[in-house]
Order: sequence, then C-alpha cells, then structure tokens
Amino acid sequence: MNVMIVDDELSAIEAVRNGIQWETLGIGKVYTATNVQDAIRQFQKRSIDILLSDIEMPMGSGLELLKWTNEHYPNVKCIFMTCHADFHFLQEAMQLGSVDYILKPLEFSKVELVLKKTMEKILTNRILKENSNSWIQNKETVIRQFWKDFFLGEISPNKESLMNYFRQKRLDIRLESYYLPILVVTKKWTEPVNKVDQKLLQYALRNIANEILVIPEIEREVLPFSEMSVLIMLRLDTELEEHRLNNIIEDCCRQLIAAASKYIKEIICCYVGIKDSIYEMPSSIEALQERDFNNVIHESEVFFLYQEQQFDTVIYSDNPIGEWREWLKQGRYEEILSDIRDRLTHTKKSIINRDFLNHFTRDFYYLIFEFANDRSIFVNELLGDPQSNLLLKNSLESLEGLLDWVSHTLNIMRNFDKTNANRSNPVERTKNYIQLHLSEEISMEHIANNVYLNADYLTRIFKKEVGVSISRYIINKKMEVAKELLIHTDKSIGDVAMLVGYYNYSSFNRIFTKEIGTSPQEFKNSNIKKSSTD
Repeated sequence: MNVMIVDDELSAIEAVRNGIQWETLGIGKVYTATNVQDAIRQFQKRSIDILLSDIEMPMGSGLELLKWTNEHYPNVKCIFMTCHADFHFLQEAMQLGSVDYILKPLEFSKVELVLKKTMEKILTNRILKENSNSWIQNKETVIRQFWKDFFLGEISPNKESLMNYFRQKRLDIRLESYYLPILVVTKKWTEPVNKVDQKLLQYALRNIANEILVIPEIEREVLPFSEMSVLIMLRLDTELEEHRLNNIIEDCCRQLIAAASKYIKEIICCYVGIKDSIYEMPSSIEALQERDFNNVIHESEVFFLYQEQQFDTVIYSDNPIGEWREWLKQGRYEEILSDIRDRLTHTKKSIINRDFLNHFTRDFYYLIFEFANDRSIFVNELLGDPQSNLLLKNSLESLEGLLDWVSHTLNIMRNFDKTNANRSNPVERTKNYIQLHLSEEISMEHIANNVYLNADYLTRIFKKEVGVSISRYIINKKMEVAKELLIHTDKSIGDVAMLVGYYNYSSFNRIFTKEIGTSPQEFKNSNIKKSSTD
C-alpha cells in the first residue's frame, strides 16, 4: 500500500516521514505534497491508498482535498492531522465514518496504530470488491451524485429525463417509488467556532446522521446539502404503517439532536417532509427550507410538515409603543426590556417568524428615533458602530438576536442619558464653545463634533433659535470683544486681532472696517478722544 502525506510545513512532513516505521507496517511508497493542488497532481500520476493530511493549509483545506478524493478516488482512506486539542470530542464522532482524526503534536506509536487499523479496513474492502462487481462498490457515490444533480436542477423532474439519467448511470431507482426528505439544519453552536472548524463539525454531523438514522428495510442517503445543513432521503418501498414510521423517525431525530449537542456542540433542528413521488421532491425540499427560514426560535426540535399549519397572522397592534415611549422619557429602561422579554416569551411560537421580527424591529426603531429627536442627536451617533450594526442584522434572523439587539440599544440609551444628564441644549453648547475659542480659527467641523451633531443640522437649528447663522454669530462676537479690547485696554491692534482669532492683521482690519464702518485704528482713536473729552 502507498501513503501520501500532505502538510504545508516541510518540517512536519519530514517528521512524519522519519518517525513512522513504514516497512514494518507494510507500506510500500510514501509520497508527499505541500498543498491541495500538488496532492491532486500526485493522485493523478500515482497509486495512493491512504491520505495522511493536515486540515488547515493556506492554499486549500484538508476537507476540500477529502471532498475531491471522495468524488474521484472513493476507495482512498483519509486520516486528518490537526492541532485542535479543544475538539477532542470530534475524534469519536469522526470515527463514525471512514475518516480518522489525530491530534498534533503526533505520537508516532498512535499514528502507527491508526495506520494499521486503516490498512485493515482497506484490505477488508478489497476482499469485498473481489467478491462483487465495481458497481456495488460505487453505488453510493453514484446515487449521491444523482441527488446532487437533481436538486441543482441539472436533471429535469420529468419521466424522460430521469429515465435517461438512470439508464446512463445504471441506477436501479424506480420512478414509482415514494420518498421522504428530512432536512437537518445547524441553528447555532453552543461554543465559539471559527469557519474552518464549522466545516469540520458539519462533516462530523453527516457521519453521526449516517450512523443514527437507520430504519430497518428502508434505504436512505445522507447528503451534504449546504454549509449548515444535511439532507436525508428515505425511499419508502415497504408497507410500514405511517404512524409507526413517524414515531421511528422522530426517535432517530431526537437521538441525532442529543448526539449533535454532546459531541459537536450544535443546536440542530430536524424538518421531516411529506411522503411523495420523486417528481415532487424539489418542491418538497423548498417547503422544508422555507420552514427552516421562518424558524427564528433557535431551539432543538423535530418538525413534521404534515402537522404544520400556516403561521398565524402577526398582530401588529400588540406592541405598546406609546407606553414604552413614556417609560423611556422617565428613564425606565429595565422595565421596558423586562416587558419586551415577557411579551415575547408569552407570544405563540407560531406567530414569531421572520415577518414578526421585521415588524417588531421597525416598531422599536420608532422609539430610537423619538429618543434621538428629543435629545437633538442623530440615530447614527447612538448606533452607528460595527457591533450595533451586526446586532441589528442578527435581530432579523432569530428571536435571541432580537432580544440581544433590544438589550444593547436600551443600554446605549441609558448610558447616553447618564453621560449627558447635565448637558445643555446644542445651541447653548455652541455659544459656549464659540465664547471659549474666540482666539482661535473656529471651524464648523470642530463645533459640530463638540456638540455631537451633524454640521448641516446644527446650522439649521442654530439659525432658527438665534436668528442668525453660526458664521455670522462668530463674527459678531469677535467684533464685540475686539471693540471692548480697543476701548478698555492699551493692547496694540495686532494683539487685539490675535485675541479674537485673526492672525493676519490685514484680514482683521478689512473685516473690522466692513462690520463696524471704520478701521480699528480710527475706532480706537475716536474712543480715546471721546474718553478724554468726558
């Protein structure tokens, strides 16, 4: 037998190559590759029986390589190497299928035991293959490919197209058979999981489903359906009584839910479709997907479509926005959150779907706008940060996400009021800022940032309340102070110009003359003469 080692680190490859007693195990050739593409090229040129691969590599993951080998070389056995020590529970789950899982740093004695066990599996399969034709061995792969092509729309759901496909692939699928689809969807993880590990966990879910969902006398296929779901197709050629069949399916699904929670820390839901002909399967799968789309209460459960009724009409008037608004004015944030939690907890689950979340979010946004308007701020100043935007997105996908967003938003409102309890209105803050910074070149940007308002909006409300624009108000104030300094101090005109924010004498002279009707020097001289006369 031949082995291929795939790892992006050359030192890791050499360690495995030199640490294993290959000849003692009966391994003939040991090939190596440093990335997925290199490994694929090697497969196409060499005979390989065992793939010993790292999972995480920069130019394609070990899972991607496994998917490729399953499609092109289904008899190759794979052993994964990974440093994810926190996922020790995966080893048992992965062993339910044809893939083994070894943690780094590798203990070569354990690696040799796994290799020996894998070689025994290969030898057993070869004996079986010698006693049967190649079609039996490849049947599972061919059937899986059929369902994939069928659901992707590459095969039309009509008798002629299906018959042609079955004839070409030598499939013994009968058009008169009835099927029952089961969609298994991961709703969330109970522990933080990154993208790479999510793929690994979904592979483990398929293995667990393949092990648990076994019903006597019923053929079934366990198929990867999406990044977050697995599809199980049952072929119902037996006369098993429907009620008993549903009980068996529910029992299997609940075992699967428990195993997923225990081994791979997933909250999953199982959606059981309706028995129908092969022609109706695409629309049946769509119905299961729609049911999952509207399942926004992320709790493990088994749903039978034949028992499902249409969602109740959402009662939009149930949200007491007026009452919450009054509580908001009184600062009763915790009472608002408690009331919302209580109402949503006691709302019928059949009402809470995507439409419900959308409407509730729009209603709650009314409170946010009222809060912002009362405080002369923009909503984006409160909730424009990345975390708030992410929570808003999640609020439209699950009830848990909605409550997290509401809690986060109310907390921001409370903190805003606490921070700004003694803060004057924005017009008064603008006047105070100008007074304190007369000796500087005051810009609208600095003023707006100081009062936490958009510059255009601040300009509008300032002129409405004061009667003049902010720029005119600044000039008037500067001229008032300049006149006071020219009359009551001995400061030079240059010093006076700098004290009111003009660092260019000619600019000060020009503006003063235009506003007062006389030059600074003439104004100073006339007031000196007036003072001496008095």
